[in-house]
Amino acid sequence: MAGPWWLTRFAVLMAVAEVVLIVAGTRAAYPVLLVWVPAVAGLAAAVTAFRGAAVRTGGDLRAFWRRVAVAMGFVLLAGISQAIDVLTLPWSGMPPIGTRTLCLYVVGTVLAITALLRLPDGGRTWRQLLTAVLDVAVVAVTGGIATSQYIGWFMNRFGVSESAWWLNIAMIAIAVAGAVVVVKIMTLRRSPIPRASLWWLAPIGLAGPLSTLLMTALRPWPHLNGSAAVLPFVGLFGALAAHAQHRRLAAGGGGSPWIAHPSAGRRGSAVPLVATGLISLLVAVVFLRTGHLSTVQVAGTTMLLLLVVARQAIALAENNSLLDTVARQAMQDELTGLFSRRYFTEAVASTTGPHTVVLIDLKEFRAINDGLGPAAGDALLTAYAERLTTLAGRHAVVARLGGDEFGLLLTAAPDTVDRLLTSGAEPLSAAGHELLVEVSIGVTDGDATDAADSYRRAELALREAMAGAGGQVVRYDATLERQLSRRATVAADLRRGLAAGEFHLLYQPIVNLPDGRLVGVESLVRWGDISPAGFIPVAEDTGLIVELGAWILDTACAQAAEWRHRHGPDALRSVAVNVSARQLLDPALPEIVAAALARHDLPARQLTIEITETAVFGGGRALASVTALSELGVNIALDDFGTGHSSLGLLRTCPVDAIKVDKSFVDGLGGSPQQEAIAIALTGIAETMGLRTVAEGVETAEQAQRLYELGYRQAQGFHFARPLPAEAIDEMLGAQQNRIAA
Repeated sequence: MAGPWWLTRFAVLMAVAEVVLIVAGTRAAYPVLLVWVPAVAGLAAAVTAFRGAAVRTGGDLRAFWRRVAVAMGFVLLAGISQAIDVLTLPWSGMPPIGTRTLCLYVVGTVLAITALLRLPDGGRTWRQLLTAVLDVAVVAVTGGIATSQYIGWFMNRFGVSESAWWLNIAMIAIAVAGAVVVVKIMTLRRSPIPRASLWWLAPIGLAGPLSTLLMTALRPWPHLNGSAAVLPFVGLFGALAAHAQHRRLAAGGGGSPWIAHPSAGRRGSAVPLVATGLISLLVAVVFLRTGHLSTVQVAGTTMLLLLVVARQAIALAENNSLLDTVARQAMQDELTGLFSRRYFTEAVASTTGPHTVVLIDLKEFRAINDGLGPAAGDALLTAYAERLTTLAGRHAVVARLGGDEFGLLLTAAPDTVDRLLTSGAEPLSAAGHELLVEVSIGVTDGDATDAADSYRRAELALREAMAGAGGQVVRYDATLERQLSRRATVAADLRRGLAAGEFHLLYQPIVNLPDGRLVGVESLVRWGDISPAGFIPVAEDTGLIVELGAWILDTACAQAAEWRHRHGPDALRSVAVNVSARQLLDPALPEIVAAALARHDLPARQLTIEITETAVFGGGRALASVTALSELGVNIALDDFGTGHSSLGLLRTCPVDAIKVDKSFVDGLGGSPQQEAIAIALTGIAETMGLRTVAEGVETAEQAQRLYELGYRQAQGFHFARPLPAEAIDEMLGAQQNRIAA
C-alpha cells in the first residue's frame, strides 16, 4: 500500500492539475471527461489514505478511519457516476446530474457525518450534552434560514429547473450537515483522533454549496463542471487528514489514544454568537432590499433567538457548577478527603473563641514512601487521616496540609494531643504492611484576639519539634519566639561574618600513646566569642554549612600543605576536618575536596574526613559521597562512635579507616568492668577489622595510661593540649623535630 507521503503529494498534484484544467478550459475547449480525471484520482487517493490509517491503528481509531474510508468510497462512486451523467444526460442550462449520483453523494455525506458524530468525547455532564445539542440546533436553524433565502435568490436569478432545485436543496443540506460536523469538532473535549485530522476533514462539508456556485460560474463553458473542480480538493483534504494521523503515530501517539482538548469548550461557546450575528445580518439585508420578511425568516429568527437564550442559560448554569466544584476541590484534599491547607488556615484565622491548633509531621515518611512504594505511602496517609478524624471528634477541623503534614483545630477535648501520642504505639495497616508512625507535634493555644497568628505560632512549634530527635511535642511560648528570633539574627550575622572573613581555625593535637608524640590534628572552626554550639546548628538549618564547610576544607588543606613544606612530608600523619550531614548530601562535595587537595598540592592520604554515624546510617546520597571521598584516597573516620545510630554493620558498608571513641566511654575508664566494657570491645573490633582507634576527651594521665593498656595507640583531649592556633602547632612540630634530631 502506498505510503502517506506519496498519497499526499499525489493528492496535491491532482488538485493543482484540476486548477490548471479549469483555467485552461476558460480559454479553449477540450474533451468533457478531462476535468474528471484529477477529480476521480484525488478521491481515490483519499480512500487509499483512509484505508492505510485504518490498517496502522486500532480500537476507536481503526473504526473511525474505516468508516470515513467507506464514506469517501461512496463519494468516489458518486464522482464516477456524475462523469457518466455528463456524457449520457442532456444539457439543460446547468450540468446534468442524475438521481443515482445525487443519492451516492447523500449516502457518502451521511456516512461521513455519522463517523464523526460517533466519535466518543467522554467526560460530559448532562448540561454539557444538552449544550452541544442546542449548538447543533442553532446551526441547523441558521442553515435553514440561509437555505430558504439562498434557494429563492438562486431560482429567481437563474430560473433553474425543478431537478436543479432539488440539487440545490441537497447541496445546502450537505453544507448544514458539514457545519454540524464543525460544531462537533469545536466542542469535542477528548478524542482518539488528532485535532489536526479533524480540522482537515471539516472543510469537506463546504464542497456541496461550493460546487453549486462553481456550476453557476462555469455555465459559459459546458466542458467544465463545478463538481469536478471541487472534488480533487475533497481528496486532498482527506489525504491531509490521514497524513496528520500518521504523523501522530510516528511521534509516539499510538500508545496514548485519547487526546485532550481543554480549549474545546471555549471554542464551542462562539457557535451561538456567530450564528446569531450572521442571521441578524442576513435578515437586515433582506428587509432593507425587499421591505418585508417572509414567515420562514421571522419564525426561524425567533426560534434561533430562543435556542441561543436557552443554550447560554444552560452554559451559565454549567459554568456555575464548575466554579462550585473548583471551590470545593480547593477546600478539600483529594487523597484523604480531609480539608485542605487553604480551608484550614481560613478556619483558624476566623475562629472566634478559645482554641488549640495542632500541627503534625510524620517522621521518616519519605523513607517509608521510597522503601515500600507510593501506593503504601498513600495508604499510610489515608489510614493516618482516619485515625486523626476519630481521635479529634466531629467538632474538630482536621486537614491535610500537604505531603506528610496534618493539622487539627480544636475548640474542646484538651487531652487530644495525649491520646494522639498514645495511639502512636498502635501500628497502622497500609497496603498489607503494619507500620508504626512516629510524629513531631507543634501546639499553640489561643483565643479570638490572636487567632490570625495561631497558625504561624503552631508552625514555629512544629519546626522546633522536628529539629529534635525522636517524636516529641513542642508547645509555643514567648521563649520559643525569642529563640527563633535569635536564631534568625545569628543566621544573618553568620552570612555577613562568612563574607567578611571573621572565621578562623584552631587545631587540637592527636598524639601517639604512650609517648605523646604529635601525629595529627583535628581542625575546629571558631567565630569570635560565639560557641560552635551556637552557630553550627544554625548553619546546618540555613544551608550555610555547605559554604562554611568548603572554606574550612580549603583553609585546613592550605595549612597542612604549609606544615608539610616547612617540616617535611612525615611531620603530621593527617589533618582532620569535620563534615556535616548536610555537606554529605551535596553531590559536589567530592569535587570540592579534590579541588582543595589539588590547589594546595596536598596528598589525599594526609587529609581525614570525620563524619558521624547518624549522617550515613540511612545510606543513600550521604554514603555515596563518603564512598567517592574514599576513592580519592582520603581517610574516613567515624566521629563520636557509639553515640549515634550505632551499627557494627556500618563498619562493613561504609569505607571507614578509623573510629574515634566518644568521651563518654573514656570517662568510664578506671571504674567497674561494666563501665570499661564498651571501650575494651571497640578496640578489639577495630584491631580485628584493621581500623585505627582514636580516644577522644582524655583529661587525665590515668585515662591515658589505661587506654594504652587496653590497646589504644592514639588519643586527643585536654590532658595533651587544648585546641591551638596554627602557630602553636607549628612550634610543637619544630620542637618535636629538634628532639628527634638530638
